[in-house]
Amino acid sequence: MQTIPQRTEKKLWIDHSILFCLGVLIFVLPIAHTATIRSFALSVPLVLLAIRYYLAKDFIWVKTSFELPFFAFFLIAMASLPTSIDPIESFKEIRSELLKPILLFYVSYFAIRKENDGILLLGVLFFGSLVFSLYSYYDFYAKNGALFHSDYRAGGLRDPGGGEIAGLYHTMVIPFIFLGFFYFKKYQHYLVLSALLAVNLLALHITFTRASYLALGIQAILVGILLLRKRRWLLNSVVFLVIFLTGFAYIENKLIRGQDNLKKMPSLEEYFKMSPEEIQKKYSADVGAGYRLAMWKTALEEISENPFYPHGYGRFLFGKTLRNDKNKQFIYPQTHNTFIGVFFELGIQGFLIFLWMIGTFVYVCWKYWHTTKDGIPCFLSASLLTMMAGYWINNFFGSFDGDDSKLLFMMLLGIGMAIMRRLPKENVVII
Repeated sequence: MQTIPQRTEKKLWIDHSILFCLGVLIFVLPIAHTATIRSFALSVPLVLLAIRYYLAKDFIWVKTSFELPFFAFFLIAMASLPTSIDPIESFKEIRSELLKPILLFYVSYFAIRKENDGILLLGVLFFGSLVFSLYSYYDFYAKNGALFHSDYRAGGLRDPGGGEIAGLYHTMVIPFIFLGFFYFKKYQHYLVLSALLAVNLLALHITFTRASYLALGIQAILVGILLLRKRRWLLNSVVFLVIFLTGFAYIENKLIRGQDNLKKMPSLEEYFKMSPEEIQKKYSADVGAGYRLAMWKTALEEISENPFYPHGYGRFLFGKTLRNDKNKQFIYPQTHNTFIGVFFELGIQGFLIFLWMIGTFVYVCWKYWHTTKDGIPCFLSASLLTMMAGYWINNFFGSFDGDDSKLLFMMLLGIGMAIMRRLPKENVVII
């Protein structure tokens, strides 16, 4: 029979092993061709967590307010299988793009034993962003990229030459780095955070993705508002003005000035009058915007015929469902808009549940930010709110709510909820 010290030692070993695997996972998530490592780093903590709670007999279910939206979205996704053009593919998507991220959320949620565990994982995230960014620089200059011209888009270790997913990754990491200035108090921390912020901002710049630039600008405004509401008026007003003016100047330069193709985009009235083929033909000078507008119009026309009809859960079924000889030039496998994509896949009922789920994420984080005066729960709630803003803005211009991006989103949310919600409810002694 094991003694209490032996059981304690075994639990500590399990806790450290779980934390190590989660650290590996948060490091490799943005790196391409790491599927095997990801699977290992997710499945092992799940098994170890079950063993740990079996040995400790101290499992307490602390609800998060997300259970009902998660379950409703799962049910509505399953209900789309009979009408899907490819039910097998839809079921695979439900398993890999819905259940797996939710599972990772709860593994992260229950694996965190103290605040320092969360800080350690964020440290690994920051280090991973440094490695990712440095590779972006190397690849960018190896391909003779120009710093102020989008001849080549840096994609880091994820999509060299693409840039979109890399841009999303940086907009997910930057809020945690920047808001860390208001939590970490040591001089060395300020130096490290300053270097990380500069490295990530430059790496974001050389992705040359307009959606990420826009997301960063909105995040800057949101951070300013969050800081001002904490009523440290003088310091936060100065910080807000610097962020706002710098962000506005950068966004105006990158998204408005010199973007002649964007100035020629159709008005809303013109857009709804034109056919998808006319849109693609007239606005194909800006391939990204023109093709997206044509795809969105195709999806909206299909949705308008029966808003309640679910075409089947799965980001890659859009092209399989609607592509034909007439539109094959501009219909991609995905809609390149997560919101329109969910509406198309699950109907208006699924779309409303999707918005309910997102709204619940935002409301819960806002509540914890509003009710905590300082410390790591305040830092995490503000960082998560800002990260979410960037994540969903990017998803308005791409179908990024899946794969490694969604896993990272759910993992960060799980870490944050563990510290903001579970640990205080379990009365864990914070070290």
